[in-house]
Amino acid sequence: MKGSSLIVAASAVAVLCGAIGIVGWLFEIRGLLSIPDGAPGLSPLSAVGLVAAGAALMCAVRSPRSMQLLGLVVLAIFIVAAAGYMTGSSFGLGDLPSDVARGAGTLPGLPAPNSMIAFGCIAIALVSMPRHPTIAQSAMLLAFVIAYLAALGELFGASLVEGLSAYSAMSPQTIVAIGALTLGVLYATADAGVMPLVMDRGVAGLAVRRFLPIAVGLPVVLGGLRVAGEVAGLFDTRFGTALMAVASAALAGILTIDIAIAIRDLDQRLGREHSARAIAESESRIKNDVLSLLTQELRTPANVIHAQAHLLQAGVLTQERTQQVVETVSVNAARLRQYVDDAMEVASLAQGGLLLEPLDVDPRDAVRAALDAWASRIAQKGITLTSRLTPSGIVRGDPARIQRIAGNLLSNAVKFTSSGGEIRVETVRDGDFVRLTVADTGVGIAADFLPYVFEPFRRSGALVDGHVEGLGLGLAIVRHLVELHGGSVTASSDGVGHGASFVVRLPSVAA
Repeated sequence: MKGSSLIVAASAVAVLCGAIGIVGWLFEIRGLLSIPDGAPGLSPLSAVGLVAAGAALMCAVRSPRSMQLLGLVVLAIFIVAAAGYMTGSSFGLGDLPSDVARGAGTLPGLPAPNSMIAFGCIAIALVSMPRHPTIAQSAMLLAFVIAYLAALGELFGASLVEGLSAYSAMSPQTIVAIGALTLGVLYATADAGVMPLVMDRGVAGLAVRRFLPIAVGLPVVLGGLRVAGEVAGLFDTRFGTALMAVASAALAGILTIDIAIAIRDLDQRLGREHSARAIAESESRIKNDVLSLLTQELRTPANVIHAQAHLLQAGVLTQERTQQVVETVSVNAARLRQYVDDAMEVASLAQGGLLLEPLDVDPRDAVRAALDAWASRIAQKGITLTSRLTPSGIVRGDPARIQRIAGNLLSNAVKFTSSGGEIRVETVRDGDFVRLTVADTGVGIAADFLPYVFEPFRRSGALVDGHVEGLGLGLAIVRHLVELHGGSVTASSDGVGHGASFVVRLPSVAA
């Protein structure tokens, strides 16, 4: 049962209100029957009904059956009172002292007519709560409306002897007890009726929680101001009504704006949560894609090495064939090692764990070393290499990392340039920077992929010699290393089939 502590507290309030009346009646303590002085008194029968209703609600937490039995006691009080008003007899039940106020329409020894109806609603709520919580809520809310009307009438000084107010007088103890019982029943049936809407964490629940306190409290404030003004002679009834209308409209407008602001803030929060969830889902998909890519690309050279190793183990190969197998194993082992090194370097860069050993470096030396490393592969593919390494200045950097930058750009150019193509490498001075350009006549870069070309694990899908290989890490490593050296790297292409050009700019130092 949700809100059990609050339910018990509400039950205790109802029992206390009834017990005060019983004690006041038994010991003839007038101050306990009429609180405050001059307010309608609490009849003994009503006091017994409040104690029974409070005890019944307290049983809702542990013993719904006992709650229903006590609810029948409250129902019996309603029936007795109804029969009394129908027959005009009080049945000789205990009456209040003659100097205790009560409505002119209230028979001696019986609850007031409106209290009688409220007890009937309370009895229905208690009996129906276990199986029909929505009916219980409806009945209890009706009882609350009756008590609320009586409370406003007493607050505004309604007559106890004239008009309908003579039949709607209700003791303050009964009003407080019914309010507590209503709260307890609503929390005891939190999964039904209006409570899911009230407790909703979305816009609907927010609007209800914002509006309800104003809807309940506004009539009290405005009605009190109107009555006080009329009593003081500041205005008559009609002008007081106009003031109430204006004040109600103003407060309703303020409340509407307040709710709108709250809804906007909630929408913004939900939007941020949605964005965060979308980012998390996107990251999850990227991780899955990366894992799939790693599995696929690492499997290929591993399978080749495994197959070639079986041939070597069989011992049936000629010397020439053995040499070919060894070369194949060596190439795929280097390829596998390169994949692992690239993945480890990207992880290290992402975590800020890569340390540089800066020296004054002529970048042309690093570029020459990279060209030497790729010379055989360039010749093997029949690619024309044009290099123009003009003196362009000294940079402060890690020689090995600068060579890695040049090597990765050359690797990318060789990978995506078909036989008979051309690769151009040059270094020039560019203001306070040394500019390294690696351009090719290869497959080019699609316009929609160009913004993502330096992101890790992103591959354009361009095919060279019928296949595409690699983890998509080479250019990501280039960007990270260049940025660590305080430089920048850009890529350009006129589109698919028109080659690509990569330009690295590293800050130079004084000679």
